[in-house]
Parts: sequence; C-alpha cells; structure tokens
Amino acid sequence: MSAQDDAELVRRGYEAFIAGDMEWLNEHLHENVVWHVPGHNVTSGDYRGREDVLGFFAKAVQLALPEFEMHDIVASDDHVVALTTIRWRRNDNGETFQDRIGQVFHLLEGQVVEVWTMGEDLAGYDRFLEGAPA
Repeated sequence: MSAQDDAELVRRGYEAFIAGDMEWLNEHLHENVVWHVPGHNVTSGDYRGREDVLGFFAKAVQLALPEFEMHDIVASDDHVVALTTIRWRRNDNGETFQDRIGQVFHLLEGQVVEVWTMGEDLAGYDRFLEGAPA
C-alpha cells in the first residue's frame, strides 16, 4: 500500500472507532498488534493482540465518550502520524477533558501492527480518570 493509502486507512479507523464499527477495526488490526497507552491511569499500558486492543477500545468508551477533531494525517512508507484534539466526557460523572494528541501508527499490508499515543497533558488525563472504575 502507498503512504496515501495508509493515511486513508488510519482516517477510516478513527471513523470506525467513533461509529463503534468493531468489525472494520477487527479486520484492520493485525492479530499481534501492540497498542501503547501512556500515563498512570486505568487505561494505561501496552495492549497486545487484536482481542486485547479491542477490549481496550470497549473499556475506553465505557469510561468516557470521545470526540476527535482531526488536524492532520502525515504518512511515510513506514508510519502514519495522526494529529488530533480529543474531547472526553466521563460517563459516570459528566466531567470533561480536552487534549491534543499524536498517534504514530506502524502498518503492514493494510493492517495496524503497532501504535504509540502521545498526549500534550498526560498528567491532566491521569487526573481526569482518577476514581474511574478499573
């Protein structure tokens, strides 16, 4: 796939996530995908394998509903970088949090192999999720 194709796949992945299209996501996550989530909160950690990553997605939206504003997607032969503003609203208490994030995707043959997420305010995100159910 070309860098442009990879960028479009990542864009469609965001759309599938928001729409709750787990079938599309399942098809486009490599069986051994690794998804790195920074911080010190109930969602932080390294998720390994398709089922683990899909479980992380389900847990994340159970905690807080996300809304993404896509700023740019940049692609090379090996990686895609998505720059977004994300807005979360916790389901249990209505608290909100906004952050600018970058996600680096490594793709292989139309599937996501590894993802690294970096947020501008990781400490704020940790505070936002304090007391959230594990």
